[in-house]
Amino acid sequence: MAIKKMILFVVFLTSAILNAAHPIVAIQEAYARDEISVDEMILNKVYSFLDPDLLDPRFQSPGRELLKCGTPVLIEYEQLQSQLQESTISIIENLLLPQASGLRENYYSPGGHFVFSFSTTGTNAVPAADSDNSGIPDYVEWAGEYLDFTWAQEIDSAGFAGPNHVGGDGLYNISFENMGSYGYTTTSAVDGSELTRIILNNNFIGFGANQDPDGNVKGAMKVTCAHEFKHASQRVHSNWSEGGWVELDATWAEEFVYDYVNDSMLNFLGFEDPYSQPHFGLDHGGSGSYEDYAWEDFIHQRFGDNSYVSAPVIQYFWNWRQTHTSQNVMESYSQALVNAGSSLSQALEEYVVWNFFTGSRAVMNSGISRFGYDDAGITGYPTAVLAATHSSYPVNSSVSGIENLGAKMIYLSTTGEEGLEISFNGQDGVQMSVMWAVRSTFNAVDWGSIDLDENNDGSIVLDVRIGAMAALIPVVTQTTGSTYSASYAVASIALTPCDPGDINDDSMLDISDLVRLVSVILGIGVPPSDVELCAADVNGDDQTGVQDVVTLVQIILQ
Repeated sequence: MAIKKMILFVVFLTSAILNAAHPIVAIQEAYARDEISVDEMILNKVYSFLDPDLLDPRFQSPGRELLKCGTPVLIEYEQLQSQLQESTISIIENLLLPQASGLRENYYSPGGHFVFSFSTTGTNAVPAADSDNSGIPDYVEWAGEYLDFTWAQEIDSAGFAGPNHVGGDGLYNISFENMGSYGYTTTSAVDGSELTRIILNNNFIGFGANQDPDGNVKGAMKVTCAHEFKHASQRVHSNWSEGGWVELDATWAEEFVYDYVNDSMLNFLGFEDPYSQPHFGLDHGGSGSYEDYAWEDFIHQRFGDNSYVSAPVIQYFWNWRQTHTSQNVMESYSQALVNAGSSLSQALEEYVVWNFFTGSRAVMNSGISRFGYDDAGITGYPTAVLAATHSSYPVNSSVSGIENLGAKMIYLSTTGEEGLEISFNGQDGVQMSVMWAVRSTFNAVDWGSIDLDENNDGSIVLDVRIGAMAALIPVVTQTTGSTYSASYAVASIALTPCDPGDINDDSMLDISDLVRLVSVILGIGVPPSDVELCAADVNGDDQTGVQDVVTLVQIILQ
């Protein structure tokens, strides 16, 4: 029974990286129902992207279903080998052997780290175009350029572990195949005693659109190079001991190395991610995976200065994993966040607020994100699904089904309101926080948490006089459990009006108010409070600008 549970767990880790229609989902479900054996299960999973003609007819589907990355399936295969028949292992190992069809040639990347084996004829041939007449197809030269850049970013700059080059030709080996996946990283048929080698799709034709200005094919190749090479680095760090979390991390690497491509955002969100299903926990099903890469993107942007040359918190995580391979991955993230001066619960609280202000709710100014993710408002960025929208008050409502490490997004309209009084009653005995946020008409976000007692009850009054919208976001911060609930009430209340011009609320109008007014208008210094923003509308025209400065100067000089 324990072995069966372990297999089911590993099976589930591979499923979350897929579009729901991919054959692997049906294979997983059939195995969970005991309709196929473990050998049939892993064989069909491998067939699904390496040789779909061999798929059991029960799992075949019309059209071409692409697997983002074949590596998790091969990690699963490696973990299950002791339970598999020799014939199963032989079939899979033969599929993983470097393909010999067509004329095989080698190309050495300019950076000196990679050797590429490619075919110019046959099923696995790469596109033949050679615009510079170098004798090497442009396609192969692109891969050399992109992987050299990936090495420079991930290894030389960010300090992640480089792949093992012991034995063989001393270079990391890359090849190309015609397959139903962007690529994969395998420990099979390596050169010498190297740990892994990478196989890239041989043309990237028919893949989803991305935002690479050089076109979809180049964009898909770029992110695959960054993604698969991060898998090679992970293997050195911790022997892939993280389960499905390795896919989350490799997908984050796409953003770190090639942020502008946005292939993941456009093609592989919408299934168990924090936007389409925010109530699902970060480790929904036992592990984070591909669709949760926003978690590391948040960590990197919030605690690593969103650098494109270093990633100190993520690097710390992987260095920690080298000596803590058996530790629960969320505990390793917690350790990395504590080292960065935060904590897991504090990070989760801010993470869900960032996730609220994305897509159509992103805080933008002149095309630039002013809150949360740097890409929060770009075309195609998802908008988190709301559990409830309230436009009139009073409200008495509830939410349920919040998993551990999950949240529910509640939208509160501020139109015509001065204050909103929120009373919250969370489920007892749960590590829970409830976040609030107010986005002002000046595109600033004020946010925080409601102080809760030992029974997860608390209240707050939000000043929304200049609010464009408000949010209430219950989040379960504990790392284990099932699903949880909470109730809440929201009432409209009147607030004591501010004194126009008295920006610092000291009952005097003087030069200090003028200085602060100018800083508020220019967006300099500490973000303004609600009272400051209210008082900054000196002339009462529901706008804040130069005319308010003129009016305040006139008042002070009287």
